[in-house]
Amino acid sequence: MTARLVVPLLLCGLADAALGQEHPANHQPASRPSARPSAPLYTDDDLAFLTHMITHHRQAVVMAALVPARSDREELLTFARNIAAAQQAEIDQMRALLQAAADRGLPTLDHAMAGDPPMPGMLSKAQMTALETAGGAEFERLWLQGMVRHHQGGLDMALAQQQREFAQQRQPYGIATMADDIVTTQRAEIGMMRTWLARWGVAPPVPRP
Repeated sequence: MTARLVVPLLLCGLADAALGQEHPANHQPASRPSARPSAPLYTDDDLAFLTHMITHHRQAVVMAALVPARSDREELLTFARNIAAAQQAEIDQMRALLQAAADRGLPTLDHAMAGDPPMPGMLSKAQMTALETAGGAEFERLWLQGMVRHHQGGLDMALAQQQREFAQQRQPYGIATMADDIVTTQRAEIGMMRTWLARWGVAPPVPRP
């Protein structure tokens, strides 16, 4: 084929392509990829986190209620009131999230934990009894040490939830923000309670080697 024939043929091919673009009816549309299935509102781990944290928070509310009759330190009284209000508000929020999951047909599994205490960070029945029967400096020491342990348990649960979210690249509605808030708030409160233990002279002496 001579060069004089090649050029007209190429031009005809380009023209045909242009007409095809102007008249898309002449061509079948490319098939679109099927939409990815939407992720569930919550995973089983999310629901377990909510259920366990509700149980954990309930004990903090009970512990806070013991303070007014057993201590007259204004800082501790104010702190206990704030703990009770904040943790009860989160309990209400977590219950609402569980209800939202149930409304969307997610299976409601039994995430209850047995044992004494039922999970790390919570106080045992004997420790709670010791709190109830103590008063003054002894109560303040037991309460602060117990709440530090309790907060650390909640902090560990929230950090584990954050790690799952990062690994799965998820931000579950309501839970992701709550876990972030628990980590930030309870770290700060643990530091404050440890400072009070040292400042008020109620921390037990460190044993000598």
